[in-house]
Amino acid sequence: MYKNNLNAYFRISVQSALLGNITENIRAVVGVLSEQKIQIIFYYDGVIDEVDEELASEVGTEVIADFESGFNIDIKTIRLDYPEPIKIKDGFLLFLRKE
Repeated sequence: MYKNNLNAYFRISVQSALLGNITENIRAVVGVLSEQKIQIIFYYDGVIDEVDEELASEVGTEVIADFESGFNIDIKTIRLDYPEPIKIKDGFLLFLRKE
């Protein structure tokens, strides 16, 4: 299955979960995969409300459902207002808003 190319499988899983779930205040989505730990970071422009938190959680639920039970997921929502630069240390840029 995905064991041959876990990174590609991870990117496809997250991007699939993002379909129809990107709102205008999301600046970027970054995914980090390290062994059996998945982290998805949502960068928001402006105040992060309850709906934003719920949306990020739903995306995480869809992603973790694609992986075996040994995987853990961590969802982060970070406020990073435009024009502050988005800096990616590790992981994959999975969505970037045109600015």
